[in-house]
Amino acid sequence: MTGKFLTLSLSLLLLAGCDETVPVGAPLQLNGQAGANFAADEAQCRSQARQVGTDHIAKSAALGGVGGAIVGAGESRDKAAVGALVGAAVGAAVGDAQVKQAQRNYLVRCMQQAGHPVVG
Repeated sequence: MTGKFLTLSLSLLLLAGCDETVPVGAPLQLNGQAGANFAADEAQCRSQARQVGTDHIAKSAALGGVGGAIVGAGESRDKAAVGALVGAAVGAAVGDAQVKQAQRNYLVRCMQQAGHPVVG
């Protein structure tokens, strides 16, 4: 049971690492000309976007670790410890990908609300 769990967990970890999420620091794509306050608005929106989900990664890692420990505990204490470590790593990777996507979405919406023709 734990062998399957570890294989699944490692697969999820690899998939999370291959996520195509655009980081919050990547350039914005415009569908028109940038406005007069674009640079100032962009700096403010990027700063706010970086604050989105700051505690989410830790929570995801903790939940993954608990889940891994529970699954591994069905076989042995050692496998529970390994399951907790792998689960925490997978949880952190998934949480990181979710945070990056949420930050990018926030940035785009913030710029759009400021009146800039941002598409991504």
